[in-house]
Amino acid sequence: MKRRKILLICLDACSPEYLEFSVLENINHLIENGFYIIGSSVIPTVTNVNNVSIITGEFPIMHGITGNYFYEYETDSFKYMESAEYLLCPTLLERAKEKGMSTALLTSKEKLLRLLQKGADIAVTAEKPPAYLIKEIGISADVYSAEINIWLFKAAMYLIKSQSPDLIYLSTTDYIMHKYPPEHQASIKHLRQIDNLIGEIHELEPEREIYITADHGMNEKRKAINIESWLIEEGIQSKVVPIIKDKYVVHHQNLGGAAYIYLSKKELKKNVIEILRNIKGIEEIYSKEEAIKQFHLLGYRIGDLFILGDRETVFGEVNNLVQEINIRSHGSRYESRVPIIGYPRKFGIQDYSMNIDITRNLGI
Repeated sequence: MKRRKILLICLDACSPEYLEFSVLENINHLIENGFYIIGSSVIPTVTNVNNVSIITGEFPIMHGITGNYFYEYETDSFKYMESAEYLLCPTLLERAKEKGMSTALLTSKEKLLRLLQKGADIAVTAEKPPAYLIKEIGISADVYSAEINIWLFKAAMYLIKSQSPDLIYLSTTDYIMHKYPPEHQASIKHLRQIDNLIGEIHELEPEREIYITADHGMNEKRKAINIESWLIEEGIQSKVVPIIKDKYVVHHQNLGGAAYIYLSKKELKKNVIEILRNIKGIEEIYSKEEAIKQFHLLGYRIGDLFILGDRETVFGEVNNLVQEINIRSHGSRYESRVPIIGYPRKFGIQDYSMNIDITRNLGI
């Protein structure tokens, strides 16, 4: 009996528009013999939340990851949510190992390796690659480049040739998407290179199931709001967590379309909501209880309030209360559209509406 082979790819920030502007012969071949729909990611639309949601098949209320960055009540400190210690449920890799499958995790960003590595027999990050892979396929590239993703797929190819892990989870970095829109030649070239390598993997192991999705999309942002400073102007002390914040500041300058607000005086919540409603650029405001219900978030790892920006607005630490910017970023509802591709088709398209449904339908 043949062993089941699976490759699950998360193309970081690859909104459907990126696929539409590129001629991707190999991905199109998979679609023709499988399926493609445009679905939704988990909100907030940031890397850590959605990679963990995909690799567990669960919402944050179950797996515990509510942002890239969070405030810890117990220690009155801010922390990067980049360690597997924060996960509250098993990953797909762990479940696969329990079934006797061999597993591999490949990430471009080192932070995702630390977060997702439970259950991986092989764990590789292109940001700090192991010596044996450098010897076999050459040195990796800078994390702020397109080439680092190409190296990662070459590493996957080598591991498939040499060890053929039963289950592979591969997650790229979104530097190119932060830097260029879908129609830019750099974006098109980047995806064509990835498409070629996916084609080589498929040719090498045509029986391997291949699933492709994204953790979030990407949009142009023109305005940043410093919510914490704004509330200080109103005489209200708070801690505002830019959920997107991580150590890859070149990507997004730690400015994203969602934020958690922790109030020093909980009784001021209604007053703060009224203030926020009058700030142009804030599109949605939720209390902790509403956010838990609406987005399946874990209560003790989110703020008293959860806000989402409009299509062009982000939140974070800027010099002015409101500041004009010119970046590409994510985090809001507007970056929740993601592609969901599967080969071969094992279920009906109606069984997929979110990126996490790929894992939910694997039967592992």
